[in-house]
Parts: sequence; structure tokens; C-alpha cells
Amino acid sequence: MGAVPQVEEKNEKAVTIDDIARMAGVGKGTVDRVIHNRGRVSQETADRVNKVIRDLNYKPNAAARILGKRKELRIAVIYHNYESEFWQQVEDGIKRAELQYASMGVRIDRFVLERLDPVKQEEVLEKVSGLGYDGVALVPYTSEKVARLINNLVDRGIPVITFNNDEPCRRTAYVGQNLYRSGRTAGELMAMMARQDAVFVELIAICEGMSAFGDRLKGFQEVIDNKRADMVRYGTFTFKEDSAFAYNLTKSLLISQNIDAIYVSNVMVETVGEVIRDLEMKHPPLLIGHDITPGIIQYLQEGIIGVTIGQEPEKQGYLAIEKICHKLLMDEDISDDIFTKIEIIVSENIP
Repeated sequence: MGAVPQVEEKNEKAVTIDDIARMAGVGKGTVDRVIHNRGRVSQETADRVNKVIRDLNYKPNAAARILGKRKELRIAVIYHNYESEFWQQVEDGIKRAELQYASMGVRIDRFVLERLDPVKQEEVLEKVSGLGYDGVALVPYTSEKVARLINNLVDRGIPVITFNNDEPCRRTAYVGQNLYRSGRTAGELMAMMARQDAVFVELIAICEGMSAFGDRLKGFQEVIDNKRADMVRYGTFTFKEDSAFAYNLTKSLLISQNIDAIYVSNVMVETVGEVIRDLEMKHPPLLIGHDITPGIIQYLQEGIIGVTIGQEPEKQGYLAIEKICHKLLMDEDISDDIFTKIEIIVSENIP
């Protein structure tokens, strides 16, 4: 039997500040000042040190950065409606990130509003702005004051990640679904599945203070209007996120009208599914909506909901925190937006 070939193990030594200082021809203190952007260093010297850092692909050690800071890193997270199943999934993601980064000195403080309330969010964000947090993640509302407070935080060098909803401001980055494309996806599904000359309704939950969610309806309507001129829009009905109101509205429509298809813009598709189940309809309408909860999964299995479109809420919560941690611990560029998946879920591929 021939000799077994020996595989040479590649031993890559971690790049140190000493290495950078030696190659740049400066002291370690100068390298430290350039890396942490503190103290006076001439532009020529800073450029030389930064070139060596890039050439060596130097990455600061996360634990060393924490020790060097000699303080706990605190991140404030601001969102609402903690008790709902959707937001519990978001919380699961936040908790996962919290457990992952706790050993590195990161602490997460939650500021959970009882409901979507722009005035209350203004108060909370103003309070957070004065408490010395190292990073902020929030679901922003439509408010000039909220935008101004976010801009001020960013101007002070504090990373701010918006998630689930995005509003005009100078936030560091956004994590969440592309809502316009999500609406177009729902439109494409309706266009493919609805029968000829179908009468349909659009049930749109109004999230006052979250303007981006109007993009879903815009995307849906563009596709239907362009691809299904035969379909008859009975009406577009808007309502606040109120399950009792949505239930009664849907029940009234289905009893009084021959509705062939229904589009629901968010998690309220579960309530609409409940109406269809309770009415025991022999020929239920095609029902397309958004999000994934245990109730929605049940109605998918029973054939009451035809399709729902998920947006990875757990991932939104996790990535919002992870982005800030990568900035605080490793000084990474986190300015790129992250769009979570547009997940098409039917009875056959329930996660």
C-alpha cells in the first residue's frame, strides 16, 4: 500500500496592530488612533496606515474591541403590539440575537408600545436619544419629529436600523420586506388563480403612521389592472387593525354579495378566513393574504386560505440587532439594506 499523501496545513497568523505598525512605519499608538478615529494623526499618515489595513485585510477582534471600550454596549429596540403572534415572531428574532451577543457585552433594552402610536413613539425615541445608547433599532412611524430624532442620532455616529417599515429619514439601513414587490406578488397570484370575470374585493388594514404599507396595495392593483381587465373590483375597503370590525365587514360582504376572490393586505387574512369557516360556504372565495401565524396555517390546511405571503418576521428582528452589533463590535459597514424573502406559502409547503 502506497504512502498516504500528507496534506499541508495552512496556518494563517492573525494580523495584529504590531504588524500594521511595522509595515506602515509608525507606532502602535498611531495605528490605534487611526482605527478608532481618535486623537490627531496627519492625513498622510492616516492614509498610509489605512492602506496597510486594507492590504492585510485586518479585522479587529470583537472581544478585544469590547475590552478596549471598557463598557457595556446598549441597544434600544422600539416596536409595538408585543402580544400579537406576528410581533412575537419578531421578538423571537430579537431574543436570538440577544443571546448570541450577550457574551460580547451587548445588552438589549426593549421599548414596546401597546399600540401603533406616533406621539408615544416620539416620546420614547426622545427619551432613548438622551440615555446614551450605542445603537437603536425601531419600526418607525410617519412623523417629522421621529425622522428628526433619527437623523440626530445618525449625525452623532449612532447606528439606527429601521425594520418592518421604512420612513423617509437618514437611517443607517433598513431590514424588512420590499412591500411593493410583495403586493405585486399577491397580484400575480390572484391574476393566475381567479376565474374569468371574477368579482373581487380588497380588504386593506390601515396602519396609521406606517406609510410604506400602502405600497402593498399599489403593487397588487397595478398587476390586476394590467393583467386582468376582465375582473370586477367590487370595492376597496379600508379599516384599522381591528379583528371584530374586519370580521363583521367581511361577513356582511359575503352574505350580501357574490364575491369570488378576496385580497387582504396583512395578517388580518386570518380573521377573513375565520368568517369563511363560520359561514360554512359551499363555494368559498379565493382568499390571498400576507403573513404566517398558527391560525393562518390552520386555514391553509383546511383549504380556506388559498395562498399567503410570508415576510420572515423572526429574521427581521434578528438582523436588525445583528447589523448594529457588527457595527459596534467590528466596525463593519452596515449601510446596505436587507430585504427579507417574499415567501409564497400554500398548503403543500407550510413551514
